[in-house]
Amino acid sequence: MQYRKILDMHTHTDNSYDGNHSTMYMCECAARAGLRGIAFTDHVEIDIFEKGEFNRWARQSYFEIMKARAAFMGKLLIFAGVELGEATYDIPVAEKLLNTLRYDFVIGSIHNLPGEEDFCFLDVDNTSDEELHEIMREYFEEERKLAEWGKVDTIGHLTYPLRYICGEHKRKIDLRDFSSEIEAVLKAIIHSGIALEINTSGLFQKLQSTMPTEDVISLYRHMGGELITIGSDSHYGEHLGRGIRAGMELAERCGFHELTIFENREPILIPME
Repeated sequence: MQYRKILDMHTHTDNSYDGNHSTMYMCECAARAGLRGIAFTDHVEIDIFEKGEFNRWARQSYFEIMKARAAFMGKLLIFAGVELGEATYDIPVAEKLLNTLRYDFVIGSIHNLPGEEDFCFLDVDNTSDEELHEIMREYFEEERKLAEWGKVDTIGHLTYPLRYICGEHKRKIDLRDFSSEIEAVLKAIIHSGIALEINTSGLFQKLQSTMPTEDVISLYRHMGGELITIGSDSHYGEHLGRGIRAGMELAERCGFHELTIFENREPILIPME
């Protein structure tokens, strides 16, 4: 299906530690690519908030989003967002940030277990299958806590560790081994009234699938989930919108016919067309 309204709800500028391009340049790329809208969701990692100077990063990102919104008014919908990492590891810091900046949209993500480094640094080759399974169980437990906290708008790239465990290191993880843990996360998402993200970046990485997988998204729908956001997780202007159409097709296969965007932290359902 040829979709006309492409909205990318997960992107990073050079105000993320792993970003590459300015907010203005990203807007120019989005407009050239024919996107209808874009959410800038630069990283703010709560567990290393002071060490990583994320207060400064967050304010700079927000300021530049406001400038870009004024410059591209009438040409591109621009949503002021943030990817809030490990929010439940220091809830007072997370809540203070959310009460300080008037975001449209907040992605909640878990990139590492408490006290550990990002999963990208996990020494997978020297980790046993039993240890990997325990890591995944702990990961889903942290995701459940995040969803139950409920002060984010969508849960970002659920199954994130698989990007490295399965994608980069080619170790096999069967998500059916974590059925009860995944169901608990999805139940918490639905109960909190927040959304589940279809993150399309894995389609262009060694993982070769969305995060989460289609089976998880289908289960979410079967359990009564109604709110879906789709984001490319782009860190380069030329990658904006990448995989969004594929994500929309996947969402429709799973029984969704509307996407969710957020303005002033309020969900807005729009038909996929």
